[in-house]
Amino acid sequence: MTNRDFFEKVVFGTEITEEMKDFARDAIVKLDNSNAKRAVYAATKREQKDAERKPIRDALLAVITDEPKTATTLIEEAGLNITPQAVPSLLKPAFTAGLINKEQVKVTGKGTHVGYVKA
Repeated sequence: MTNRDFFEKVVFGTEITEEMKDFARDAIVKLDNSNAKRAVYAATKREQKDAERKPIRDALLAVITDEPKTATTLIEEAGLNITPQAVPSLLKPAFTAGLINKEQVKVTGKGTHVGYVKA
């Protein structure tokens, strides 16, 4: 039975046969298998990204002190080649774990920026 045959029989209200039930069961098994493969692939990709980010995150955490520092300052002190926009996502796990805090820092000529300090 093809997908089209199955859907036409469902839409046009023919009675549900054993063949239709078997087809639906097989389709559900295929969906479950593809969802499981997708979950494994996503978990693998997430682990790879975390492994790539760990050295950068560790370098940023090493330069955070009790004095609030902006993302730009942290990057300069750590000697990294990343954009300041990447810093919040890199430090989010440390912030969530309570290792660091965020404070507002006044930057001359630029207003206020987020500063990072040790908790």
